[in-house]
Amino acid sequence: MTPSTGLRHALVALASVLAVSASLSACSPAAPTAKTATGGNSAGAASSAGNAANGGTGAVFPASVSTPRIMIVGDSISAGPGCYKKYLLQNLTDNQITNYEFVGEYTDDCGGGVRHSAVSCTTSGQYTEETFTVPNCTTKTYPGLATLVNTHNPDLILLQLGVNDVWSGSAPIAPILANYATLVQQARAHNANVVVVVAQIHKIITDNCTNMASTTNAEALVMAVPAWAQTISTAESPVLVADLWTNSDPHQAADCVHPDDDGARRMGLNWYNALSGILK
Repeated sequence: MTPSTGLRHALVALASVLAVSASLSACSPAAPTAKTATGGNSAGAASSAGNAANGGTGAVFPASVSTPRIMIVGDSISAGPGCYKKYLLQNLTDNQITNYEFVGEYTDDCGGGVRHSAVSCTTSGQYTEETFTVPNCTTKTYPGLATLVNTHNPDLILLQLGVNDVWSGSAPIAPILANYATLVQQARAHNANVVVVVAQIHKIITDNCTNMASTTNAEALVMAVPAWAQTISTAESPVLVADLWTNSDPHQAADCVHPDDDGARRMGLNWYNALSGILK
């Protein structure tokens, strides 16, 4: 049995529509994917951040950068007692990732000699200033990020700030993200191709493990970081995210804030997981 003329015409018309639809779908651009790095997977936890760099090892750096200069910016978690740095260095070395240089203002005893620009007791807002003091901890005056990037010329900034911002447990999140944005802008003013990896801070319970509001406040900040990073990241200057939160344990710290050796090992591995895709 053969189809009627009307039916044949209908089938031809339907085939034509389907062909056009397929052609349009094939030509439609794919949705952009945010460039992000991952940490927090050392215990098998899933990360919300995705795969590092979306372009292979070193793909986030311009061709002119052969040995990335890395500068750590943070508070006491990264300064003394910022012991995770030596475990980050160990993980990089053990995995034959050696083509980089840590730069910064300071070294400390438990950081394995890794140079950094972290200062204890600091908030994200203090680093946005040209210079700042932390009178609750020291009488010294410290350079802000704009000065630090001019001095040390980093290609990659590891930004781990926020613990002191949310310490009380009642900090609004928008001003902290605004400070992060200012720091990115200051870094770009010196180096238009700088790569910034912003940490989703680890779990904390401030006031010697009694202030659960700080944990809730920290989580609100952590959950806001990936979407914020997507809004400020560019192809020329990616802003990536390192997940230090997911598998962290506040009780791997005597005060539920400053990691003990086990916590430092975990944090160092989480930072390694975040960076292994963009260093070589």
